[in-house]
Amino acid sequence: MKKVTNKDLAILKEAIANGIINVEDVQQVLNMKKEEYYLSLHKYEMYKGKDGKWYTYLPDKTQNHGRRKIKRTNESALKQVVIDFYKEQEKKDNGKELTLRFLYPVWIEWKGAHTHATTSIRRFNCDWKKFYLPYSKIIDKPIVELTVHELDIWVHSLIKQYDMTKTCYYTMTILIRQMLDYAVEPLGIITENPFRQVKLQKKMLRKPIKKDDESQVFLLDETPKIIEAALSDFNENPLNTAPLTVVLGFLTGLRLGEMAAIKEKDIVGNVLYIQRMEEEVYDYSDLDHIRLVERAVVDNTKTDAGIRQVPLVPQALKIIEAVKTSNKLNGWYDNGFLFLNKGERMTTRTIKYRISKYCKQCDIMEKSFHKVRKTYISALIDSGININEIRKAVGHTDEHTTFSNYCYNRVGKVETNALFENALIHENGIADCKIAI
Repeated sequence: MKKVTNKDLAILKEAIANGIINVEDVQQVLNMKKEEYYLSLHKYEMYKGKDGKWYTYLPDKTQNHGRRKIKRTNESALKQVVIDFYKEQEKKDNGKELTLRFLYPVWIEWKGAHTHATTSIRRFNCDWKKFYLPYSKIIDKPIVELTVHELDIWVHSLIKQYDMTKTCYYTMTILIRQMLDYAVEPLGIITENPFRQVKLQKKMLRKPIKKDDESQVFLLDETPKIIEAALSDFNENPLNTAPLTVVLGFLTGLRLGEMAAIKEKDIVGNVLYIQRMEEEVYDYSDLDHIRLVERAVVDNTKTDAGIRQVPLVPQALKIIEAVKTSNKLNGWYDNGFLFLNKGERMTTRTIKYRISKYCKQCDIMEKSFHKVRKTYISALIDSGININEIRKAVGHTDEHTTFSNYCYNRVGKVETNALFENALIHENGIADCKIAI
């Protein structure tokens, strides 16, 4: 069959655009030509038997003489079986040239069509450049030839080279797992994903050391200083509500993107309904130069926990009323968003700057807005609130996440040592312990 050139396609597109050719008619003709091509590949006779059935042979290396006999009730049905066979064979032959390097941009396009989170596409691209591009033996080998053994060696060598933690490993292997799944379905290039059979040696993964508490939360003597600095900043200029995002953060534990997406209608009584967030949107049409396009609000939250209810204490309600009053004095309104800056929705960049400013102002180790969230959760745990209630308020899907990643000591080292002393000496009644030697 003659190969269709780019010039042929250009002429065809122009003819269709000018109404000279009907696209449905073209597709019908192309399908017929394709079927003729598949039938031309068939070297065995198709004939009608004495029983009225139609017969032929199909290539099959597992059978005697390398072929197997098939029959259908009529010639049309037999031809369709032959066409389907060679169509499937062509798909497999094309797969012999398909590599991970070739598949990657195709998979990215498919993945992008199935998600709103372009930030994940950006992360995938970073992992591709770091963990995949340097390994041509893997990404330039036809996918149909990739074996479990070589994938096993490759991925475990990566674990050793980068001293990977469990999180790093599973994040990095999203690409290979999902790309090969994509090659199975919907592409049909391979029948099963070989990477799914790789047995991970979990003992090789580095167990991360939990970071120092003082770097992860604001300590008991630091939190009041940050809040005081923010309130002072707002009181000096009540028309700028950015400082109040920090205060409200300590009272609600919202994620940064959620704080920037609150609307006045989300507040009902003493409950704040979290149902949207700000998200960075990237243009990934050029995978070598992915760029930030905008910071947009999406109608979903980070996890599968969905819409959640955050209890608002009296001080939080007071902050919110101050924000509303400030917006009215400014004459600002932007689609009902609570926090505004120069008449438009306040972005996460503005909020980030504030927490950084107050840390420097108070001579405190610089901590992100996410550390405000960790402080909020740690405070709730310290207070003895039921863990499931905390989980629901902060939008976690399970309590394990809340405990393992957000439970930190807000008391300084000196105070902590004093607490140990009180618990182990005074409460045990051995303050006056006498030792003979």
